[in-house]
Amino acid sequence: MSPLAKWTLVAVPTVAALYLAGCAFSRAGYKTPAYTVQSRLERVEIREYPALVLAQTPTRLENEGRDGSFMRLFRFITKGNAASQPIPMTTPVLYRGEGASEAMAFVMPANMKSGEAPAPLDAAVRIETRPAGTYATLRMSGRRSKGREKAVSEIRAALESSGWKLEGQPEFAFYDPPWIPWFMEKNEVLWRVVKK
Repeated sequence: MSPLAKWTLVAVPTVAALYLAGCAFSRAGYKTPAYTVQSRLERVEIREYPALVLAQTPTRLENEGRDGSFMRLFRFITKGNAASQPIPMTTPVLYRGEGASEAMAFVMPANMKSGEAPAPLDAAVRIETRPAGTYATLRMSGRRSKGREKAVSEIRAALESSGWKLEGQPEFAFYDPPWIPWFMEKNEVLWRVVKK
């Protein structure tokens, strides 16, 4: 075996392992809202979330932030606010609402309570509080509409004969930066529920 072939046999797996480790570390570097798991229904977790302060801007989920919505929110947390205050990036990035009210939201750090977030300089960014509540959650694969539709159907089916009732519209949560390969992405659908 040639020296180049030997080097390739060692280098390619090493580079691949380092890349995958870097992808996993990327997600671990961001804080995520705390929650408690109340119960499980098949693959669906019923979670209790505290109130979350959100920076939100209009978008369309299928645009995946390429319509400028991601950068509007990113500018807000990188001193694009009335206090010129840098705000740490957290996960997940949420897509909420439907139709004309569809929006992308960044979750503010847990220590930033309602009323403490600085005012956005961009009028297209609003600060909103998502009230504490109970959510049915399910991990979904990919950002594509088929993955989302399948996850939404699975949550509906799991809750059909349970003691929980769905309320409002589902939210889609994305935890990873764009360079993460699709098979390693952590994406979830979250849907507010109340007792029947």
